[in-house]
Amino acid sequence: MADEWISLATLKRMGVDELKLRIAEGPEAAAHWVRAGALNGLVNAQLAWGRMLLDGTGTAGDAEAALRWFSIAAQAGSAEGLNIVGRCHEHGWGTPAAPARAAEFYRQAAQAGDAWARFNLAGLLLAGNGVASDRREALGLYVRAARTGHFKAATMVGRYLENGWDRPARPAAARRWYRRGAEGGDYRGQFDYGRLLLSAGRQEEGLAWMRKSLEGAVPAFCRLAGEGLRASPNPAIGPLALLALRRACESGAAQDQRAYASALAEGVGGVADPDAARTAFAEARRIEERKRLAHEAIIRQSAGTSAVPTKARSRLPRAIRALLRRGK
Repeated sequence: MADEWISLATLKRMGVDELKLRIAEGPEAAAHWVRAGALNGLVNAQLAWGRMLLDGTGTAGDAEAALRWFSIAAQAGSAEGLNIVGRCHEHGWGTPAAPARAAEFYRQAAQAGDAWARFNLAGLLLAGNGVASDRREALGLYVRAARTGHFKAATMVGRYLENGWDRPARPAAARRWYRRGAEGGDYRGQFDYGRLLLSAGRQEEGLAWMRKSLEGAVPAFCRLAGEGLRASPNPAIGPLALLALRRACESGAAQDQRAYASALAEGVGGVADPDAARTAFAEARRIEERKRLAHEAIIRQSAGTSAVPTKARSRLPRAIRALLRRGK
């Protein structure tokens, strides 16, 4: 696609519907039009273009360039821009990791009302990462974020109250906050709410919430949940353990396939299934073989003897689509 200049007037004449159609053509087309919006000073386009650069979606990945665009949006007054600049400094995206610097940006964004900034700053304060540990301030930030609809923050309030960090534990209050996180769609909140319901004797409800959590959770969470659930003496937990270990396999890691295969062979969740276990063990071996071949290909490529093809992403990440829908 030609890299001709696209003016703001051109973008406005196109209208939102036509622009959406152009963007929907694929990641490369999206990169072309999002970049045009960013160059014309549209803050949401600047944030979306930064994300595309950070992820390498429709364009070559460039974390330093991504940070520059996030900074431009932040300087234009975007609280979301300030927050993501903080994320870059916390995690070392396009700049050396500097949690203390991240906290400064999070605090500015939090003061501007950004719920994610409150959540992120609370995480630093809770861990004492780059700032002095302050659990009381962290709780206040989580509560303020949760009250504006940040459901992951609601889950963290529940965890705070359940564990009694700097104050007596309040399990009943924790369960209420977990419920807010669960009903808002946070898979950690769903798991914790279900866990407390289970411990209160409400087994059917508890198992249902835990299952819902595992069906929507990321593989890393499922891996940890599966390891813990597998050790439970409650026979009703077995199917959940097997579900968690199966979902963990979506990571594509051989170790997750092996853990799932072992659970199948041992009859976790019910009756042992030797045939399914053999299939899962065979898949673990195939994953390792593919990894070995890919490693060898990279070595050959570095020696100039071959090239490793890459597959373009077929769709835009949800966060970028959400930014573009706002129409700022």
